[in-house]
Amino acid sequence: MMFHENEAQYRERRATKLAHYPQNVADLVVEIGGLDGLLFAERTHILESLRRTNMAIYTCRDPSADRQAIKNFAAKFGLQRLDHHLCANDDGIAELTVATEDRRAGYVPYSDRSLSWHTDGYYNEGSRQVRAVVLHCAEAAQSGGENAILDPEVAYIRLRDADPALVSAFEHPQCMTIPANVEEQGEIRAAVAGPVFSRDKVSGALHMRFSARKKNIHWRDDPATTAAREYLADLLADENGPVLNYRLQPGQGLISNNAVRLCRTLLEISPCPGCNR
Repeated sequence: MMFHENEAQYRERRATKLAHYPQNVADLVVEIGGLDGLLFAERTHILESLRRTNMAIYTCRDPSADRQAIKNFAAKFGLQRLDHHLCANDDGIAELTVATEDRRAGYVPYSDRSLSWHTDGYYNEGSRQVRAVVLHCAEAAQSGGENAILDPEVAYIRLRDADPALVSAFEHPQCMTIPANVEEQGEIRAAVAGPVFSRDKVSGALHMRFSARKKNIHWRDDPATTAAREYLADLLADENGPVLNYRLQPGQGLISNNAVRLCRTLLEISPCPGCNR
């Protein structure tokens, strides 16, 4: 869905998006043989789901997969420039396992704690926006680990329907600032300010960066931004709203573009390896 059209075009695309948005997470599930040897028809079905909802859940009949198979699968959808962030391995894949000793121990994704609503890479500069994600499950948690997911285009539509000023507030270039990341050896990332909603200058495709964290997020202090945050919080908490919930099982994974929003429930043990871009 593009967001640089005139009003009539937007209304048409809005109607199409809402008409095809799934009411049940099962509508996102695509069965494939395995990550290696993906068939043309399987890839086509995943792409169709991505076009409709910006996300798909694949389930492998053969659940075995190594790190290279995950990278090869991601590459078939254009995910070739990986985000080599602080906690990623040398190959760009981040293993979301509980860490107690290394650098990862200081970051919530590598713990058994719940994750609040966020988009991956929300702390990245604009030149390093995370445009797509693959989250692959190799081993299920004993309990917990359920993901909540939401297409950011639907969040945009709901905000715009409520009041276009809410969208404008989220488009402000100083809307959300992530403070500098400082470790014992000094500053390893400068503060990053930017909008919640932005558009690709060429395609017009919507991008969203967001975190619901209470700490280490500085929001623009004005009534419109506060109203937008409150509306979005209510939308995410609405049990009858557009949020979908799913707990990945071994051999399943989530592939998404436009940084689909995620949150994770408390884990009894760690979740499984994933990769992102």
